[in-house]
Amino acid sequence: MYKLNAKMIPSGEDIIEMSGVETLHPGGFDLSKRIGELVNFNPSLHVLDVSSGKGTFACYYAQEFGCKVTGIDINKEFVRISINKAIERGLSGLVDFRIGDSTKLPFPDNSFDVVVNECAVGLRVINNPQGVLNEMVRVTKPDGTIVIHESIWLKELDQSVKDQLAMKVGTTPYTVEEWSNMLIKAGAKIKTVEDWSGIENIQKMRPDHKWNKKRPHDFLTFPEKLTLIPKIILKYGIGTLNEINKFQKEGLKYFNDGYYGYVLMVGTK
Repeated sequence: MYKLNAKMIPSGEDIIEMSGVETLHPGGFDLSKRIGELVNFNPSLHVLDVSSGKGTFACYYAQEFGCKVTGIDINKEFVRISINKAIERGLSGLVDFRIGDSTKLPFPDNSFDVVVNECAVGLRVINNPQGVLNEMVRVTKPDGTIVIHESIWLKELDQSVKDQLAMKVGTTPYTVEEWSNMLIKAGAKIKTVEDWSGIENIQKMRPDHKWNKKRPHDFLTFPEKLTLIPKIILKYGIGTLNEINKFQKEGLKYFNDGYYGYVLMVGTK
């Protein structure tokens, strides 16, 4: 959420949450599978999924690779949904979830073999990426692995434009070099850096819904929009819809023009 001309406007992150639609991170399960391959997930590992959301990826790691997974999120409702999801999928013996702050992880030092954070280190609602990375490295065992999947700037832009886009998206991108420096400062050694930019990876956020990459407003189906729009009007006012439409077009242009993308980074402690 951000302020424009004294009016509060929902960010992209806010809109997705308000819609109630369960989405994947950019890259979808292809990216999660790649993480498993790079880290060599196996039943001997205990994985921490930081800012685990509704538990989709924590359950995926356990189901696909047989590893033990702990998910942590500050949103109580997300944790409740995650617990039920694990039970429904018969994974409650492998996966557990708890409420917690990613900047103050409630675990002792050196607790986990692997610590993963997909697209939540840079969230503006947290606004402390270095603090999140410090905690991720702290709870990783010596020689353990730290994984982040985050938004990045691929080309130079004026800082004012960067700030506006970050505010509207709801997360703050950094350059690959900046993310690397933050990980190193936290105590990690960089092993792997992979680019996961491209509109095709955004489309993988909803594998069950094919939408036109030139029409970002089709990310949600018509019935989903009918449910969402009254919520937005009630909370933010009808004029907000125009601002959201302008942002969708603006954001897509910067993405398609190669200014904005995603990176997968793996480090060791």
